[in-house]
Amino acid sequence: MSKTIKTILGLFVAINLTGLGVALFVGVNLGSDTITVLVDGIHQTFDMSYGAASRVYNIIMLMIALAVARKSIGWTTVVYALSVGFSMDFFNEVLSIFAMNDFSLIAKVLCIILGQLCFGMAYALLIIFRKGMNQADAISYYIADKIHTKYVYVRTTMDIMMIVVGYLLGGIVGIGSIIAMCTTGIFVNMFLKIMHYEQ
Repeated sequence: MSKTIKTILGLFVAINLTGLGVALFVGVNLGSDTITVLVDGIHQTFDMSYGAASRVYNIIMLMIALAVARKSIGWTTVVYALSVGFSMDFFNEVLSIFAMNDFSLIAKVLCIILGQLCFGMAYALLIIFRKGMNQADAISYYIADKIHTKYVYVRTTMDIMMIVVGYLLGGIVGIGSIIAMCTTGIFVNMFLKIMHYEQ
């Protein structure tokens, strides 16, 4: 199998894992993942649609990533950014039949952890194929390289900042948000090690 086909398949899996992860967070209603909290804050503060707020986030982050980490941005970054919203809508529709908001607290937390595993694998796939990681990871790797520290520390710090800024802008924060804030970088790093990626 050629590298291009592997990359396309990896991108397809990453897009769908992200959509499933977001749908799990939305379904259990315990607070969004870190990026979604920030997008929700933008949506609330500037009185724009959720889709418009998501585009604002993606454009700003893409501009920052292009400015500081252009070599980490590729065609998969663009395709991912343009396609992941459709995956979110699809999985939100599919999971809506399960009435996840009525699940027990333990079941909801397990869904959040599953969602985080989806995010971790999705972001790791985008990194490992070296054709363009997502903007947050591109910026995180750039900062980690500049200050000579591990990616996981920078990514976790970035997630904390997204949660705080999103909350200050009016985004909803819950147990799921705290779990996401503390584990996104850890899970991405875990999957990179499983895939034997050399950082």
